[in-house]
Amino acid sequence: MPLMSAERILAELQERFGFAAFNPGQEEVVERVLRGQNTLAILATGAGKSLCYQLPALMMEGTTVVVSPLIALMKDQLDMLEERGFTDNVAFNSTLGEEQEVAARARIASGGLKIVFVTPEKLEDQSFVALLKTVRIPLFVVDEAHCISQWGHDFRPAYLALGGIIKGLGQPTVLALTATATPAVREDILAQLDILDAETVVKGFDRPNLRYEVIRGESEAAKLKSLRGLFENGLDGTGIIYTATIKNALEVQRYLHDNLDLPAAVYHSKLQKHDRVSVHELFMSEAIRAVVATNAFGLGIDKPNIRFVVHYDLPGSIEAYTQEAGRAGRDGNLSRCVLLYRMSDTRVQNYFLTGKYPDIEDVQKVFGTLEYFGGQEDGVSLADLRKISQLPLTKLKVVLALLKKAGFIEMRARSRYGLTADALRNRHLVLNLTNYDTKKSYDQSKLAMMLQYAETRGCRRKFILNYFGEEFERGNCGACDNCLHAAAPARAADAKVTSGYRISDVVTHPKFGQGTVERAEKDLITVLFPSVGYKTLLASAVAREAQIAF
Repeated sequence: MPLMSAERILAELQERFGFAAFNPGQEEVVERVLRGQNTLAILATGAGKSLCYQLPALMMEGTTVVVSPLIALMKDQLDMLEERGFTDNVAFNSTLGEEQEVAARARIASGGLKIVFVTPEKLEDQSFVALLKTVRIPLFVVDEAHCISQWGHDFRPAYLALGGIIKGLGQPTVLALTATATPAVREDILAQLDILDAETVVKGFDRPNLRYEVIRGESEAAKLKSLRGLFENGLDGTGIIYTATIKNALEVQRYLHDNLDLPAAVYHSKLQKHDRVSVHELFMSEAIRAVVATNAFGLGIDKPNIRFVVHYDLPGSIEAYTQEAGRAGRDGNLSRCVLLYRMSDTRVQNYFLTGKYPDIEDVQKVFGTLEYFGGQEDGVSLADLRKISQLPLTKLKVVLALLKKAGFIEMRARSRYGLTADALRNRHLVLNLTNYDTKKSYDQSKLAMMLQYAETRGCRRKFILNYFGEEFERGNCGACDNCLHAAAPARAADAKVTSGYRISDVVTHPKFGQGTVERAEKDLITVLFPSVGYKTLLASAVAREAQIAF
């Protein structure tokens, strides 16, 4: 499409969405997309990422494809567009009945749709991809793009196929969106999507209206007592209390109801659909003070005046924490982000990590099953693979996605898999494919960073911003518990980094090899090493890359 002036784009925004101006970062992203330039946009939670593709999609000729990880998120986007009078959109996911799917396919085939929302798993259906090839696709959007990176906090195996699908659709303009991506994850997103030419637009992780606080407890009783203290001493408005497990969610909700007479509801993945809808409506209408939830609650929640987000348990990473805490205060008003934790919380997260990664035996089970049933022309079903291998579904899907990406297995029918000729010729490569020791070490190091955040005596805002590759020069942010409790604002001289290193400096360590500086404070630095993850070291333990003699 012809180039548009900034004035014309702003007029389109006002006419179509009724907004007087763009949020920071939005205009730059929209302009790049309209010029046909691949873009990775890192925008803070609540910054309006969806507008970055909705406005261009409505202005462009053809059908924009939006890959979204959650059905509920798709529904929210569809509802919002319909409320504004935009009805030429459809969501293609597992909730569609047979007749609904036929109707949705017909609408896509007509070429009259503006946006097609689709889960990454649906794009594994070759007939659906073939349908997309028959229509003009000017823009391919990858929402929650960190899910494509094995180094991201929310890795989703089906995302690994997206690079190949983009190529198969004729290389439309690609827009990848996320609110939580460290520099290492950003690089991986670009590599996985094969858009290394893309520009990365970063519009800050700093949310000045969020007050970060941490309270340590030595027992569950102490944590509950701290929770009581928060509500009795000024935790105003409506908010979310996150727990690591369903058991904790139920216990915390019961405590709030029985001991504080505080109206709260529970939300988790095992709730029936009507119960989930009911909790959502109670929360949106502020008929309750809090939703006590696992991480199943939150994505797509469009409530700008969430006044608090309390984490009752330690999250598994800074990414997970900032994504969930970032749901507070989207209206720009002061909101509190409080972490309650005790050291034993790390056991729960380590337990989750243990069940997440396939090892060589897991790969052998899947490979052996596919090899044994190799004579079946239509392949082996996902259900049968799970039954025979006895692997958890998440782990099985990781193995299958990696084997598929490497070209060792193929999908012969819907959710049915078989080995390729390459797999049989290169059996030794297959069995070494998913050695996840490095990934496991990396994620354990991210949990260690989360614990560091909880225990730091420095500025928590600086800690978070440094983690995501942003400098923060001020010595006292004035909006975290440590800075608020400081006897006096830090002197400029004290705020300077004395390690001699800055974020993104490349250094080497005799044991861990080359790495990138992620944080630098006084005489300590935190370095991200590809082989082992994050390590916090004395600055004297590393050397600048340029100083190493070869």
